[in-house]
Amino acid sequence: MKKKIIIIAKNLPIGPWAWDLLLPLAAVLHLSPVDPSLCALPAVLWLALQLLLAPKDRRWALWPLLFVLLVMGRSWLLNEATGIISSNDFLLIIIAMLAASGISADRWPRLIKLPLIALPFIALNVGPRPWSPNPLAGVNQGAYLLGLLLVLALSWWSSQPKGRERWLAGLASLLATALVWQTGSRAALLASLAALLLVVVQEHSASAMQLLRRLSLAALGLGGVFIAVSLSKHATSGLSDLGRLEIFNCYASLPFSGNNRLIYGIGFLRQTSFCQDLVTSGRLSHAHNLFLQLWANAGILGLLGLALLATMLWQAWRAAALSPLLRHSGLAVLVYVLIQACVDVSVSHWPVAQIFTGILLAIPLARTPADAV
Repeated sequence: MKKKIIIIAKNLPIGPWAWDLLLPLAAVLHLSPVDPSLCALPAVLWLALQLLLAPKDRRWALWPLLFVLLVMGRSWLLNEATGIISSNDFLLIIIAMLAASGISADRWPRLIKLPLIALPFIALNVGPRPWSPNPLAGVNQGAYLLGLLLVLALSWWSSQPKGRERWLAGLASLLATALVWQTGSRAALLASLAALLLVVVQEHSASAMQLLRRLSLAALGLGGVFIAVSLSKHATSGLSDLGRLEIFNCYASLPFSGNNRLIYGIGFLRQTSFCQDLVTSGRLSHAHNLFLQLWANAGILGLLGLALLATMLWQAWRAAALSPLLRHSGLAVLVYVLIQACVDVSVSHWPVAQIFTGILLAIPLARTPADAV
């Protein structure tokens, strides 16, 4: 009996279990009324450990990325970004994605479920709508991370046919939905619901016509939710839809406004060169669209890089053989990020949002060899 206990203890992934708890800790700190810079420490520490303990066959690439992470640690740990959007944001997402590519398929379910233990702690500070989980970080930034947690909870629920786990996933989904609703963020609520609907519809559609019909019904339902949230007395978007159109027009024209800007954009360190005119809802500080922001900042080169990344992810998904939980979660997160990116740039500025996003986008890259961590 004693020998069996020793064997079991040796096989327990104590190391990964310990450092994976850093992710829910980072989520709790980011979504609590404390100094937002505190949440960067556990998130960046998780990333550093993942890079350091990467599979041997990937260390030639991931250890140099650890060097980059450490060299630029001050920028992320002290949040020294010069503006709401910087090139550091995209760099951190890619580092997190590549680091997570070394995670084994059997460890992924834990990484999907563990962050959800942050929800009860976050709920302790919930307030009346519109509620900002961390006023120092911003309501949209908090809502973005809560939306990611909601997507994970709904994916866990949809992948469990019955049993205790389905009940736990259902409770987590209800709690996450309530917290997202309290923020008043239309982008987070609609993106998370759209992510779940699209994945469920795809999973249960036997033909192309059936898929189209169900997608149409889902679109009508989401439209109803959008109208209800928009007309709500406490809708808190500080920017009107008319203001968004003015911003889109301004940022879309930036690459055509100067010499060679069409090729490599206006840059990331020239805030005073961005659109500075007053619009319906205030001054233009960013494009409220991540793709448009990338177009304005990096021009054709930036869009080319994004196209290459999208192609890589598409090929990974076509080749991936994943469990229902991983398949539902990965696809739902991908849809959530894409929809969010069309209406907001909340993934930027705070390292926690970028690290969570990069990790979850890497789900189709799940490793199966025994030496993966």
